[in-house]
Amino acid sequence: MAGEAEVLLFMVDAGGGHRAAALALGAAAEESGAPFTLRVQNFQQILVGLDPLHRLSGLSVEDAYNLILRRRWNVAMVPLLRVMHGVIRLLRPRIVRALSAWLAGRPRPAAVVSVMPHFNAIMAEALRTAHPGVPLVVVLTDFADFPPRFWIEPGIDRVVVGSDEAREQARTLGLAAERVSRVSGMILRPGFYRAGGQEARARMRAELGLAENDFVVMLLFGGKGSPEMPRLAEALLVADPAARVVAVCGDNPGLVARMTAVEPRVNGRLRTLGFSDRVADLLAASDLLVTKPGPGSLAEAFHAGVPVVVTRNRHTIPQERFNTDLVKSRRLGLVVGGWREIPEAVARLHADTAERTAIRARIAALPANRAVYEVLEIVACEAGLRRCAVDAPSQP
Repeated sequence: MAGEAEVLLFMVDAGGGHRAAALALGAAAEESGAPFTLRVQNFQQILVGLDPLHRLSGLSVEDAYNLILRRRWNVAMVPLLRVMHGVIRLLRPRIVRALSAWLAGRPRPAAVVSVMPHFNAIMAEALRTAHPGVPLVVVLTDFADFPPRFWIEPGIDRVVVGSDEAREQARTLGLAAERVSRVSGMILRPGFYRAGGQEARARMRAELGLAENDFVVMLLFGGKGSPEMPRLAEALLVADPAARVVAVCGDNPGLVARMTAVEPRVNGRLRTLGFSDRVADLLAASDLLVTKPGPGSLAEAFHAGVPVVVTRNRHTIPQERFNTDLVKSRRLGLVVGGWREIPEAVARLHADTAERTAIRARIAALPANRAVYEVLEIVACEAGLRRCAVDAPSQP
């Protein structure tokens, strides 16, 4: 049972990773008996009255970001990001006052945790005003920062990173080495550790009607899928007649219907799923994951020992570009220029058994990812509720 001390955690709903990290930390705190209660707060809800976009259009910054992703306007992300940072700088005094007042109206927390970018310097200033001495811990939910003023800013008491590159970025951006904690990867939800494995592989393949020796490619493109998935699945199965595809479409009934319409044309080699909370078991049943280069999907694939195929092009959102470099430089899968290149890349990798074996060996050599539990230890330490632990072993 979590303790009486309260830790306040700020998140946003721009994309799905920040909320997923917050929920995972909350679940792990309950499960592990952390010496504090984790209170999750959507940061946008506090400042909605100061959001000029919301006043003009009724859309919050979160809504606008998610709309950009849905409409695939990612090429505009960097200039829009810089405009947003300019607006934040302009409104900073008002935001600090509003956040300070909100914090002052609440009981003093043992610590504040941020799993969101853009506002961490403001958060640090407001916290010093409302509750001097309460530490701010910023936990990156990306493998690396996208400076300036994205994740890591002056005034933060502790930054928690999941890669050596992000640790070096923090030092370059002016944080003292002793203020940077390196954990063993991205945050995974606790249930992910109890799923997967060889037993799950056999069971899931039996459920899906797949043979043990089938070469299974899993398609996973976030919580709403991707409009290219039907064409991609069909092209994959044409390029590699021996392959089987499992397509996870997420919460998108229209996409599920379009994928299901493809199934009769490919002789039963496509399995279509909607939203699934069994991603760990599905990964266990798969030989290859085709996905966008999001940190969560990559972390799950690496934990499951599954090679990945990802794309990098002008539509890749800026904070995920490093992830493609990570996959390529450490040879944990393949990086291609667009979805039309994926079928040939998958067929090539299927044919090259030695390379697939080598990729799996490199993934297996990564240190075990226990980041969700390591972060809780760091927060407890920073809050003075536990003795400090050393950094976790190096892992991308």
